[in-house]
Amino acid sequence: LTVAEYLAFDLGMHVLVVMTDMTNYAEALREISAAREEVPGRKGYPGYLYTDLSTIYERAGKLNGRKGSVTQVPILSMPSDDITHLIPDLTGYITEGQIVVGRDLFRQGVYPPINILMSLSRLMKDGIGEGSTRADHAEVANQVYDAYSRSQEVRALAGIVGKAGLTEIDLKYMDVGDTFEKEFLTQATDENRTIEETLDLLWKIVSKLPKNEITKIKDKFVDQYYKGE
Repeated sequence: LTVAEYLAFDLGMHVLVVMTDMTNYAEALREISAAREEVPGRKGYPGYLYTDLSTIYERAGKLNGRKGSVTQVPILSMPSDDITHLIPDLTGYITEGQIVVGRDLFRQGVYPPINILMSLSRLMKDGIGEGSTRADHAEVANQVYDAYSRSQEVRALAGIVGKAGLTEIDLKYMDVGDTFEKEFLTQATDENRTIEETLDLLWKIVSKLPKNEITKIKDKFVDQYYKGE
């Protein structure tokens, strides 16, 4: 990070720092704290873990009067795949977003196996919409997010009652989930979609639903981009 700050703020470069694995760092901090016989906090980690992590993560950004910037991508593994574990929990409070990858998607052959329902961006709203991407961006993204969440509920239901017990609209949501994972999430290593192609693909997914299920998009955008019957 010190080298990154020199390159960014002294030489005016835009620097990307990838840090892995922050879980190992936190574990080492716990061992040192125990060796020093400090009073432990949650799960045996030192009470200053949040402060320690924040002093690392908050070194990202820009400085007034300097041209360069530092962008951090800290990577951590979640013990027992538990996102509520102290390390990912504290990291989530400090950082401006998180990308969560899932073993279940990886086993299905979805790559990159990004679990969008657990991922988030606190800066997305400031970088999309008319003048940045496209006016319909936020609404179509919210609609697909909602539909994919519903598809997961339907899949869970199908695991209990079987497909034969699903309604016609349930089957459409299952189709939305399958299409989203196979055509949107799954990407080749050399794939480079434009933002227009990405949004058009989202509309293709949304268009698998009847119009009365589209509740998060303004009518003017539905009239313009909806591709269903």
